[in-house]
Amino acid sequence: MALEHLTHDQLARVFTAAALVFLGVLQIAAPSCFWGMSMYFKGTRAAFSPEQRERLARVLTARERAEGNTDAYLRFVGILTIVMAPLALIPTVPFVLPYSLSCVGMAAAILISYLHFRRATERRVAPLVRRSVWASLPPLAVAATGVCLVGAGLFAAYPQFRAGVLTVIVAAIVLLAVAWRVATAPAILFGDDSQLEYLVDEHVRFSRATNLLSLVCAPPTVLVALAWATLPPTAHFFNVVMLTVAAAFVVVIAMSLNPIRKRIRLA
Repeated sequence: MALEHLTHDQLARVFTAAALVFLGVLQIAAPSCFWGMSMYFKGTRAAFSPEQRERLARVLTARERAEGNTDAYLRFVGILTIVMAPLALIPTVPFVLPYSLSCVGMAAAILISYLHFRRATERRVAPLVRRSVWASLPPLAVAATGVCLVGAGLFAAYPQFRAGVLTVIVAAIVLLAVAWRVATAPAILFGDDSQLEYLVDEHVRFSRATNLLSLVCAPPTVLVALAWATLPPTAHFFNVVMLTVAAAFVVVIAMSLNPIRKRIRLA
């Protein structure tokens, strides 16, 4: 059947299935995009001298060894995500439910990765200053995250969306808890290059915490977009909800990519 002849519900199902396949392939092929440290330093190395780049490479290698390799968990989630895709095409299954289940899998993988990260902080800690959670989780980003969750929750007014809303919110809460713990965890310092190790720790902490907020907001935002697309044009209140959630999501993404906070300066 041609796409122009599909109903809103059918279009949402096709889009959801395609998105799940794409996300699953990305999780399998490039799991580091969701937790790895290398992406936080792209564009940063160019401003360093060769000696500074060598120092940074040594610090990152030591930190990666301490945290351990957690890519396998995300690859398993990628397989789960792809398996969920055909379910989105079954008319009797709420179209948001497969995506919601894949989000729960993602939350579980991130949580397991965090446990590795926490064990690393417990093994090698040299606290220098008292940490504030708001240094890594800007209040505006946290408020925007709350807007995304509340906006998704409003769609529970429709019975066909309730299962998906509940699952997405549970996954989002798990990810939010992980983001909070990452933001407040002790520093990972090894004592070999304390100045750079501390700068890297602050940089990674902010990047990971704000990127986790982006993951918190993504499932509710997608749910709102897909659910809104199936509503009649007369649902004016939910038009406002959709625009508000989309704006809040943009705020979180923008703050997670803040070039000022994500730049490391070496003496």
